[in-house]
Order: sequence, then structure tokens, then C-alpha cells
Amino acid sequence: MEVKSALVSAHWLQAHCDDSDLIVFMSTMNDITTGKPEPAPEGYIPGARLFDFEHQVCDPISSLPHTMPSPEKFEQEVRKLGVNNRSVIVVYDNQGLFTAPRVWWMFKCMGHEQVYILDGGYPAWQNEGGKSMSSLITSPPTGDFTSQVQGSLLIDSQGVSNALDITDSWVVDARAAARFNGTAAEPRPHLRGGHMPNAVNLPFTHCIEQGRLLSPASLRDKFAALGVKEGERLIFSCGSGVTACVLALAAHEAGFNQLSVYDGSWSEWGANHALPVVCMPKNA
Repeated sequence: MEVKSALVSAHWLQAHCDDSDLIVFMSTMNDITTGKPEPAPEGYIPGARLFDFEHQVCDPISSLPHTMPSPEKFEQEVRKLGVNNRSVIVVYDNQGLFTAPRVWWMFKCMGHEQVYILDGGYPAWQNEGGKSMSSLITSPPTGDFTSQVQGSLLIDSQGVSNALDITDSWVVDARAAARFNGTAAEPRPHLRGGHMPNAVNLPFTHCIEQGRLLSPASLRDKFAALGVKEGERLIFSCGSGVTACVLALAAHEAGFNQLSVYDGSWSEWGANHALPVVCMPKNA
């Protein structure tokens, strides 16, 4: 069941939905302005389970939103969700492509390679005539998943600071251009506007069209336009470490392999006045 891409189609998922090792996860995220959960979808892919990185699979003591948990906590929580070491995982969200890459990256960070994203999410499933259920699976058998941390895939603020002055490393910010430039307020209170010195901006929405990831060739063009060359390291940041993973997915599909996500992202950097921030001049 291995595929080269991190993406699977709705057609592929329909063909494999009865495979014994398959686990389907739905992912969501609370509204960053109101804190309210996203509206319930019209239905769910049969057999799907909720992957809750807001409240369950997260660091319970972090002051930052949906921070990656410890390897022990991750292992404990995904076992509760029925994940085994042999599981083939497909993650989807209800927008098309928004939160699912975060779950994909979390599993990659913990050493699980057989994890994929449903390209186009639930809308694609519906468009392909996929059946829907009225509820999620809530009590699966306990799994035997074992975390095997891939330390290079997550980076902290010190690692980002070090990389900002390295010529073959790029810090790529997934936020909208106005937030990156500091000309629009951050949706989370008490955060400064602007960006890290030497960071570049690629809004995650520029890598998606109608809820699907752009083609690998188009994605390579996006990174080439920033000046990125083959073999260089890419570090992704966003507001809170979620849409940074959309860029990690885009880079993966474009053929880059030295990838890291800054887990704290702007929720951490923008709140820490000891860390430098650059804004676009108001008359620029």
C-alpha cells in the first residue's frame, strides 16, 4: 500500500477502505479568533476517527496552542485511537487541505512513514460519490504504536535563530503577506506584527487551488521564485505550527527533503520581545 506521494485520492481511499490496517482520521482546528470549534460537517468518511491536536494529542502544559506532545504522550494518545506500528493512516479535513498536513507531520515526527493525506479532503470524497456516516468511531481497540522521534523535523526558536543567518537555509513563513509584513494585526492577541529577519513569505494558500495541492511542477516554481535551490534546508513557520505543515507538504511533493517545522511559530516568536522582528516600512 505504499505510495511515493504523501497524497492519496478519494478514488484510492474508496478502493482501500476495507483494508485491515487502514485508519482514517478527520482533523479540525478551533477558530483562531473566537476559539470556537469549526462547524460539524455534513457527514464523515466511514470508519473515520477524530484526531484532536487541540486538546488530546498535544502538550498539556504548554502555553502555546496545540504544541507537539512528548514522544511518550503522543504514543499514549494515539494508542488510544487504535494506531498500530503497521497502520496505514489517511488524514483528511473538511476544508480540502488545511489541518490534515499537521497530523501528517506529527506522525512523521514520531517516525511513522505510512501516513498520507486525502487530497481535496471531505469535499473531494463527496464529489467522488463516497459514502458518508453520521458519526465518528469513538472506541477503537487499543493500538501498539511506538514513537521513534525524528528530531530534525521539528525545530525550536534557538534553531530558527541560528538558521536565519545560514546561506543555504531558508525560513519560510506561511502567513498571509499582510501579517508577514506587519501591516495587518495578528488574530491572536498580544503578538507583534511582522516577521523574522531574513525570513521569506509563501502564504500557504498560494500552494492550494480549490482545496487541492498544486502540482509538483507548480510547487517547484513557487519555491524557485523565492530563490530556493535543490538540496537547501527549509524551515517552515506560520501562526501556530499548523499551516506551516501545508508548506512542508508542498516542499515534500516538490522534491525537497531537508525540511523542518518551527512548532512554536509566530505564537511564540511574536510574543517574545527578546526575539527580533522586522516590519515593512509604512511608506513602502
